[in-house]
Amino acid sequence: MRDEGAAISSPKPAPFLTDEQRAALDQALRDKAQEQAKARAAANHKAAAASGERKSRSAKGPGGAKKGGGGGKYTWGSLLTTGAPAAKGDVALDKGDPNYDSEEDERDVVLLRNHQAALRQEVAAYKEQVRSIVEEYFVSGSVSDVAESLEELGASHLAHYFVKRLLTTALDHKDREREMASTLLSSLYAEVIAPDQLIKGFTSLFTSLPDLVLDVPEAPELLSRFVMRAVVDDVLPPAIVSYVDPESGPACRDLRQRCEAQLAARHNAEKVLRCWGGAGTGTHFTDSKAAISSLLAEYLVARDLGEASRRLRELGLPFFHHELVKQALVAALDNPSHVDPVVALLARLSSSGEVSCSQLAKGLRRVADNLADAVLDNPAAGERFAQLVAAARTAKVFDDLEPEDMGTNAALAVFGTPAAADGASGPSSTCASNGGGGGAVASSSGGASAGGVVVAMPPGVAAFKAASLAALREYFDSQDAEEVAARLVALEEPGLHPLFVKAAVSLALDRKDRERELVSKLLVALVPEVISPEALAGGFTRLLAAADDLVLDVPDAVHLLSLFLGRVVVDELLPPAFLTQVLPSLDADGLGVAVVRSAGIMLAARHGFERLVNCWHGGALELGAVRQAIRAAIEEYGTSGDVAEVARCLRELGASSFSHEAVVAAVELAFSRYHGKATTTTQAPGANGSAQPQPKEEHESDAGAAPSDGSLEAAAGPVVELLTALAGQGVLSATQLTTGIERVRAALSEEVMDYGPSSQQVLNWITERGLREGWLAAA
Repeated sequence: MRDEGAAISSPKPAPFLTDEQRAALDQALRDKAQEQAKARAAANHKAAAASGERKSRSAKGPGGAKKGGGGGKYTWGSLLTTGAPAAKGDVALDKGDPNYDSEEDERDVVLLRNHQAALRQEVAAYKEQVRSIVEEYFVSGSVSDVAESLEELGASHLAHYFVKRLLTTALDHKDREREMASTLLSSLYAEVIAPDQLIKGFTSLFTSLPDLVLDVPEAPELLSRFVMRAVVDDVLPPAIVSYVDPESGPACRDLRQRCEAQLAARHNAEKVLRCWGGAGTGTHFTDSKAAISSLLAEYLVARDLGEASRRLRELGLPFFHHELVKQALVAALDNPSHVDPVVALLARLSSSGEVSCSQLAKGLRRVADNLADAVLDNPAAGERFAQLVAAARTAKVFDDLEPEDMGTNAALAVFGTPAAADGASGPSSTCASNGGGGGAVASSSGGASAGGVVVAMPPGVAAFKAASLAALREYFDSQDAEEVAARLVALEEPGLHPLFVKAAVSLALDRKDRERELVSKLLVALVPEVISPEALAGGFTRLLAAADDLVLDVPDAVHLLSLFLGRVVVDELLPPAFLTQVLPSLDADGLGVAVVRSAGIMLAARHGFERLVNCWHGGALELGAVRQAIRAAIEEYGTSGDVAEVARCLRELGASSFSHEAVVAAVELAFSRYHGKATTTTQAPGANGSAQPQPKEEHESDAGAAPSDGSLEAAAGPVVELLTALAGQGVLSATQLTTGIERVRAALSEEVMDYGPSSQQVLNWITERGLREGWLAAA
């Protein structure tokens, strides 16, 4: 479908993808799924071999030899075989036995003592190794490493010591480590740690609870949470509570009461699953980001520095503090009123040492290096960043940072000179070394300067992004694809066209179907004359790779991106093979794979071609089509009187800047009704540039027309009710209402010729009602 204006002559019932293309896509998706499952499968196989115990083939019995080693058909076994020799070590230990041998007795005592000593050494060595495994896990968070380490130890009968060490260590840490401990037990249960060893580990904790209380006073409450979390995770049976002896002391009694109360509570499972705080307490990257976002959002409302500092310490993520710095700076860029609280927060955390210099520099560098992308969404981001850095310098937030740690852009912003590692080359250093002219160059290329602070970005990329953003926003209003093509050609940056594709689709994601349809049509107009197919493929590859970030701003981004991707394939801008070729470059756990899968399903479905061609519901109508749709809605209102249907139609059109056409059509409906003439679908251009209904003969009327001798109230009252309702719902703004009335007033001579001299009286009556009821502003 190369011609955007070409009509589809006939439907295509067959799927758009051929059988070979669908088979290739399915195979690529299966390969990607196997990548995601490979690590999990490897960990499970290793965990299954971790116990090392001999298993019975029938999965029953202890796994030893049959019949005491004397098995065989038609035998009772060695224990009942007459004359069978005694097993090794099976000697009489009774002094009254005639076979009693004192030397054998002494030898057995020695062997027992040696065995006990060896067992003590084994337990001590196991405990020492387990301690290091637990400490390493709380740093790395790798469950597979723990499973592998326990497999190498091979002492599955001592696993209860690991359970006890894990829980006692977590009791003395924060909620993050406690959540990690609960997650680890759930992951290792039955595969690495046997159920009886897990129960034994918990019961040993119950026994030592009176001693634990001396070091951790809140141990009963915390241990009850561990117990209930294990019960909810199906790791422990509810009967584990019976192992707690309430007579052992007040701590055990408190523990048992807490566990029984939580077991009896209704709908307690959801609460228990979040007993350690839920999101942010685990090790997942998105959880940590969500916890920091929550912390920052609460601080920006309450402005409580002490509470923010306390929550940051409780998270226990010193290696991830750069995310807090980054989110705080971005919040200040988005809202200038947040500059002062953000600077105060960073000054408090940096001066107290809670956020290290390296984390502060890393967060600042992340914002400075991505400032060019921020300009696409917020053109004032460069200037605001410079002002924010100046305020932070005044508060001495960045005084202890080294230029080498923060990169070129951040170093230019803070110190006015590039980092030593980057200062010898690159466009950024060139801009900075030009003295007074450097600031101008930086600003023109997407940077900003304020108060002597210069934010430099690669001039070609920054200037191209800024020009692309301006062209796209103008295109959304003018719908002039030729103007966009001329601008792209004038920029002379074909290597940056993938950035234009990404910016166009990203802007359309957060808008309505009208803009999405416009972007789809724009790509048809630009490819391949202006944008090469390779650049288009590069732009969509970037979009798929950034799907996880886009979904944070646009929750429906996965579905919308799949529609965009399917649309460019249907429009023959990209080949169907692109879906298969792009998969290897995507993260197996990322949402980009889901976008490709969804697009493949739609392309392979019957009538998928028609659905994708109309995926935006014809949102980008021409102005003439918008005018005709508005007048059709007003004409239908004259018959049905359904205000809700008119409001729905205007909202779906998404042309709020052209809503004054509805006011003109409504007033002309009042003219028609007062003279007994019905509005018709036959249109003729009027003096005000809008389509005017052709007058009919006096005897022509329909069900919606008022009689010729009807009162003015009966004829124009419904129109006033419509305009009042639309204004109250926010569908029509005061500006659009005023513009529509003024359009009718300017073309009143033409209206009189069509509807008679009483049109002036009807218009004055409607205007007076609007002024009196407040939905029309005074001129």
